[in-house]
Amino acid sequence: MGFQIEDGTGSGAAAAVDGENRLKTTAVTRVFIAEASDLHGDSYTWSHAYDYDANDTILLVSNSSTTKELFIHFISIGSDTATRWILHSPEYPTLAGTEITGVNTNRVSGQIALAEAYGDETGNTQANILVQGFVPANSMASLFPEGSIILGYHDCIAVDLVTAGTMATVTIAGYYHEAG
Repeated sequence: MGFQIEDGTGSGAAAAVDGENRLKTTAVTRVFIAEASDLHGDSYTWSHAYDYDANDTILLVSNSSTTKELFIHFISIGSDTATRWILHSPEYPTLAGTEITGVNTNRVSGQIALAEAYGDETGNTQANILVQGFVPANSMASLFPEGSIILGYHDCIAVDLVTAGTMATVTIAGYYHEAG
């Protein structure tokens, strides 16, 4: 009789391995934001669009949770004008601008985002530039940090556009996970 792996719950269930001691399994792979949305109802988007001035912070998101980290999954940046964009992580400011409410992507969850978000945010000072690039007129640029940007309590992420235009839009998507 070959080696068997028991389930450990006392039910007597066991999984047999093959002649080379391998257990045959099936796996499902999902991006973490889908897992956070499905299992915990804890994934969100923040979005803002408006007629902007040069060097405006189009959108700033700050994590307000003292127990969960906010993982940034993607960022979408658009403008009607060719412009340079700057993604930065300023120190937590006295927030000012248009308050933005996070939208839970799990529409059945009902949980609210533990974040403060502001469009046309004027309280921050640009600092800790993470990445910058260009967006052509009437186009979008997308960034996919896929959770590699992690915000602890009162950590911020912000997107600035350098050249004035008549319409800018920024969307930030992220999910929460217990800190530690």
